[in-house]
Amino acid sequence: MLEKKWCIQEFDKPRVVEIANEFRISPLTAVVMYNRGIREDADVEKFLSKDFNNLYDPFLLKDMKKAVDRIKLAVKNKEKVTIYGDYDVDGITSIVILHKHLTSMGLEVGYYIPDRMEEGYGINKDALNKIKADGTTLMITVDTGITACDETEYARELGIDLIITDHHECKEQTPNAVATIDPKQKDCSYPFKNLAGVGVVFKLIQALEKPTELPVLIEKYSDLLCLGTVADISPLVDENRVIVTEGLSRFKESKNLGLRTLVEMCANNVKNITTTTIGYLIAPRINASGRLGCASRSVELFLTEDEAEAQRLAKLICEENQRRQETEQKMFAEALEYIENHPEILNDKVLVIAHEDWHHGIVGIVSSKITEKFYKPSILFAVDGKTAKGSGRGIIGFNLFEALENSSDLLDNHGGHELAAGLSIQTENIEKFRKKINEYAKENVIEDMKPIINIDAIVKVPFVTMEMYHELNRLQPYGAGNSAPVFAINGIKIHRISQTGEKRHIRATLLKEKKYFDTVGFGMGDCINEFSEGDLVDVVFGIDINDYRGMVNLQLVLRDIRKAQV
Repeated sequence: MLEKKWCIQEFDKPRVVEIANEFRISPLTAVVMYNRGIREDADVEKFLSKDFNNLYDPFLLKDMKKAVDRIKLAVKNKEKVTIYGDYDVDGITSIVILHKHLTSMGLEVGYYIPDRMEEGYGINKDALNKIKADGTTLMITVDTGITACDETEYARELGIDLIITDHHECKEQTPNAVATIDPKQKDCSYPFKNLAGVGVVFKLIQALEKPTELPVLIEKYSDLLCLGTVADISPLVDENRVIVTEGLSRFKESKNLGLRTLVEMCANNVKNITTTTIGYLIAPRINASGRLGCASRSVELFLTEDEAEAQRLAKLICEENQRRQETEQKMFAEALEYIENHPEILNDKVLVIAHEDWHHGIVGIVSSKITEKFYKPSILFAVDGKTAKGSGRGIIGFNLFEALENSSDLLDNHGGHELAAGLSIQTENIEKFRKKINEYAKENVIEDMKPIINIDAIVKVPFVTMEMYHELNRLQPYGAGNSAPVFAINGIKIHRISQTGEKRHIRATLLKEKKYFDTVGFGMGDCINEFSEGDLVDVVFGIDINDYRGMVNLQLVLRDIRKAQV
């Protein structure tokens, strides 16, 4: 196990007590909210209420009125509209929601998703030629397009009007489209900047309808809206918190036949759909179709009204995910084998690994696993003859995008942000790139970098109860920007410990002050070699329940464990 740095959050105790008293919540719940930056009365009230009536006016988004006027003109003139979207879950759900709504307005609507393998990310001119040939006069982008200045001009030359909806970071110049909607534009006054792409699409739909229609729109679209927002790892605060809360409440009984079918197929035995269910069971299946070049299959699943077709498509998507998992496992094993055969690269600050038989749509997932295992930035390349496509993942404290900028003379192309990036390179330059990025990393990586665990509070045993679990659930949904509470107990005894799940996990009973705690540590099977029954330990954990054959017990979910610090 990698040694982790425990970081105990500091909080203003008098303010926490005020919050607890005023809003009738437990002090521990107030501590967690304080640690998430929710400290003022208005913010606390809004956070706890999760009321969709607090959603912002969509016309606060720059160019929204222009977009609405152009779409209504298209309805009047009976124009053909094409939605151009990305191939991930955010893009797919954006396409589906907008397709359904524009169709309900009487428009003829098509969609286009670039092939990840052949076309790559974003708008391309060949795609615009096809869209024009199909009779389109208005194209609306979803989850993409904010940097497509040249392509926007080309669309104009073809006679296609462009409305861009996106949520990614903007460059100095934005496309000269009919309307460019992105809350991250510098001159956009929208109060919440962290909508997912599907969230921006929902604001467009909201603007197309009367304000009184908001409850109807929430009922129609919040399940897919929730799916896209969670899958995009958007911060679950402000509007996103409301969106995801509403969506989760409708997920299992979704009115979308395709989504309901997929949930039944992959999560039928899950009692409550949570953000974790979406992140680990549902979203990967949809992403797999995009990674393997079949993103349109997921769109068709969510658009179909035919039960047999929904079953067929959901089955295919699950099978594709199985192939993705098998490919991912094989690539991960090959990456570990390479490291084992070249142990000297573990002295590098950035792990750079290239392989000829890798699928470039999956290298990013494997890069994440390598970074997680070794806690080092990693870049993996799928080599195809003279060229290679790569994907990288970073760690907190090392800006991967800036590192690539420093090596840009060796790259054909690159893009991304601090913690994730994509790139392409001439195969002959890979070794030069490995040396150059590691020279940069020597100057920019702190020597004792360790994974950090942020701990909300050290708690006393009497506070860890089922009542505490239910009280803390008021803070759900958890996710990016609103992580699940994490606590620590010091000096607790290991009463029993054993391995489970083919020795990958541990189960333990911990004992302190005559109170026993059922405990599970996922992926911590190796702990069995470091700890024995009777040891006094400090533990970091989250709180969950274990529902086994109707017996419901409190369960500690280990995040880390160490010998007690005396």
